Amino acid sequence: MTGPESTAPKLREDDPIKVLFDMASYWATIWSLIALCLWFEHEVLKRLDIESSSVRVAILLVSTPAIFLATVTRIQKSPKALLILERARYVVILVAAALLGAYLHANHKDDSYENALRDGAVLTCLKIASCKAAATGYANTR
Repeated sequence: MTGPESTAPKLREDDPIKVLFDMASYWATIWSLIALCLWFEHEVLKRLDIESSSVRVAILLVSTPAIFLATVTRIQKSPKALLILERARYVVILVAAALLGAYLHANHKDDSYENALRDGAVLTCLKIASCKAAATGYANTR
């Protein structure tokens, strides 16, 4: 029998896949933090009822980097916050992958021959009354 240890190969610190994942996850976490800051500021500016869009843009351009840098320096000083960020980057990657999958699924265009054939059959069947009735009967009994 085998022991309880994992049979998955261990990644070395200099493994290119690990290095690439670490870089991608850190940058994705940083950009998601920037997006969160922008969203939060946008919500605050909406509640303040500032009408001018140029004033909103100016406020966002000044305050977003300031909030981001203050957050990053605070995270670097706190070991507990650093540990949370370290774990959150995996969640960020999972959320980004889910959003990308949802986007690709919503914008998928099937240009295959089978899809064109099916569409042509449906459109032709709609023009023939007996075919439409038979298809409706088949769908209702299914």
